[in-house]
Amino acid sequence: MTEPPLIDGADDKAGGDVPAADPRGWALPRTVSVSDLGPLAEPISEHNGQAIAVTPLKKHPGWLAKLYRPDQHPEDADRLDLLISAPDTLPEADRALLYTGTCWPAARIHERGNPAVGCVIPMAPEQYRRELRRGAFSERRFVEIDWLAKSDESIRGIGLPTPGFAGRLAACRRLTELAAILENLGLVYSDWSFSNAFWSPDQRSVYLIDVDGCQPKKMPDIHQPNWADPLTPPGTDADEYTDRYRLGLLVAKCLTGQRDAHAFHTVAACHWQNQPAVSEALLDMLLATDRERRPSAAQLGQALDGGPYLRTVPRPTRTALPPLPVQLPIPQPPVPAPMPTPTVKKPEPNSHAAWILVLALAVIVLFVIASNH
Repeated sequence: MTEPPLIDGADDKAGGDVPAADPRGWALPRTVSVSDLGPLAEPISEHNGQAIAVTPLKKHPGWLAKLYRPDQHPEDADRLDLLISAPDTLPEADRALLYTGTCWPAARIHERGNPAVGCVIPMAPEQYRRELRRGAFSERRFVEIDWLAKSDESIRGIGLPTPGFAGRLAACRRLTELAAILENLGLVYSDWSFSNAFWSPDQRSVYLIDVDGCQPKKMPDIHQPNWADPLTPPGTDADEYTDRYRLGLLVAKCLTGQRDAHAFHTVAACHWQNQPAVSEALLDMLLATDRERRPSAAQLGQALDGGPYLRTVPRPTRTALPPLPVQLPIPQPPVPAPMPTPTVKKPEPNSHAAWILVLALAVIVLFVIASNH
């Protein structure tokens, strides 16, 4: 892999007086003070991850101030400057995709004694917000990509148009394109999961958030339930190979509409639209026993675009597919015990009828005797 351009020469482009080459509508300097931003609105998010607040800027609609906890590392200022300058190193098409498909930071916020108070980021476009139906109620909110990892029936149930395979494929292509750009820049994202991307079913596109946390080459691997890389031991850093595993897992779940081991088995069986190249690339990402033989995001992207999966290393050995979850029997309501059959007491013989019969026989006998005399 060539040395990433972000590491090689962005320092001379990160000066505070240089306007950002940013087509998103606000040519602000790359470093700004808190006072430069003007009044802040009420936070739309608080105490989430590394941020203490994400707050709209009243004078600049569509822009947010993401304010960090005060315990950030001193080198975070340099890291943010590198991120802000990174798009300048990209081809125009990739730069446009990074700006339209992510909330890429536009400026570093500083104040006296704290060079990394936070950063200025764009708000996600309105196309990623929809009216979601919940029973008799509805709420307009951003649609997390979490919904693509569910069935078309579930998606239709909240009032969204069903994506079908074509819609799922288009969203996964965009995810993979963004991942390839980050990988080419030498950046580790690590946060590939359901909560860090929005999905537009109408535009068939995705929007990646929390990208200001990217770090060059490696970063602490924060545990995420159900997203743990089996080949990144606990306590070690996440790197590009960790990213490849998590990207593959996210794509597999979104492409199949399944959230558990069924996604692995569906990919392996290639039950969707006969995509063997996609299946092979995903299985190498997810099951390779050698993490460094996991295919890159670009290789997966080529397969998703209908091209071949061209391995740059010998085919890796793979672990077995994870076991399918045990389907527990659906509990049935207890069957009520049968009601006992009431014992019917037989009526005792009618003693009066017996005596009448005896008397009738006696009369007959007496009549017979009298007739003989």
